[in-house]
Amino acid sequence: MDRLVKNIIKLNVEEIATFDFPEDEFFGLEIIEKKVKYDFLLRFSSKNDKLLCLGSSVGSKRYNIEPPIFTRQSWQNRFEESVIYYSDPSFYINKDIRTAWYIGTSDTWYIEKISEIIKNIMNNRKIQPENTLFYGTSAGGVSAVQLATFIKKSTALAGNFQSRVKYFKNISHYLHVINYCFKGINEETVLKEYGERFDMIRFFKKEKYVPPIIYYVNAYSENDLTEQCIPFIKGLGQLPNIDNDVEILIYHDENGHSSRIGLNEALPLIKGVLDRKIYKYYDTFSVPSLTLKKVKKQNLNLKNKVLDLERENQELETLLGQRIKDNIKIYLMLKFRKLFYRIKKMSRYEDIEEKVRGITKISILRKIKSYILRRFARLIYKIKNTFK
Repeated sequence: MDRLVKNIIKLNVEEIATFDFPEDEFFGLEIIEKKVKYDFLLRFSSKNDKLLCLGSSVGSKRYNIEPPIFTRQSWQNRFEESVIYYSDPSFYINKDIRTAWYIGTSDTWYIEKISEIIKNIMNNRKIQPENTLFYGTSAGGVSAVQLATFIKKSTALAGNFQSRVKYFKNISHYLHVINYCFKGINEETVLKEYGERFDMIRFFKKEKYVPPIIYYVNAYSENDLTEQCIPFIKGLGQLPNIDNDVEILIYHDENGHSSRIGLNEALPLIKGVLDRKIYKYYDTFSVPSLTLKKVKKQNLNLKNKVLDLERENQELETLLGQRIKDNIKIYLMLKFRKLFYRIKKMSRYEDIEEKVRGITKISILRKIKSYILRRFARLIYKIKNTFK
């Protein structure tokens, strides 16, 4: 690392929280944990509260230099934000390893340990996760998404990354990781025991979290589009919980997998995300924090409550209707009984034909009938007025 910076600080993980780091100066940081060396290049801004972290894509064999490898370390002066570069310790394991995705060994998942170190650094500098962006392409993009998942509320900007490491176009990189990083363990066992390190959707399921992601992919790179991006989208659709937006930018470049990685192309995109002009540009709107699953569950509960209320209302209407019918029945019975007694009283007069001159028995029956009909008419009128 001394070829890159003069000031190299060596610490234990526990010492990070209280260490007084220099400001506005590019320096190195070495941390050894369980015999694994973690290398960082850092520059902390005294005037800006945002942080940009950049990961490595390829190893020492390609650059013909010894590790640590810091991709794009020459960009650090182009940003006013604080910057952290993190190298992949896998490059120390074997020189044949050119890309290792920070997968680590059976003992340690390197990117998980790096996330712990970066968290401690952020706490030391009082940098909020909401102001932190992880950037990388290809294998560096994988680490960016993983770090944003470990460090909740941070954001990942990743280009042409491998959501499924096993299906990367250059299978030799994957096989080198299996053979050198997991010695003595067959491929099937590695994928079963450590599968979340190789598959992004499986990793999201384990963490029960999906970070804010801006994912840009070249439509002219067949492997990146068909073997990585499309399966990634399908996998997202099958997750029970998606906490944040995943914005996917499809572009067209004849340079394939290695396109859009230069400073002039990447800088405007990085700045756009850091300034919130690309991702979460709609913060002024009220966006519910409920997941789709929770919303569906609430809708189902409300629907069941409505059905219960309708059922109770129907039962009340039935009960009320029955009571009205019973009351009418009682009322009619009383009226009929009273009317019956009146008719019966009238029929007791045996000499009715003798007392009423010129009136025959038939005329009397007609009068009785007329009387009953009038009483019925009055009774019906009263009932109608009672239940209006």
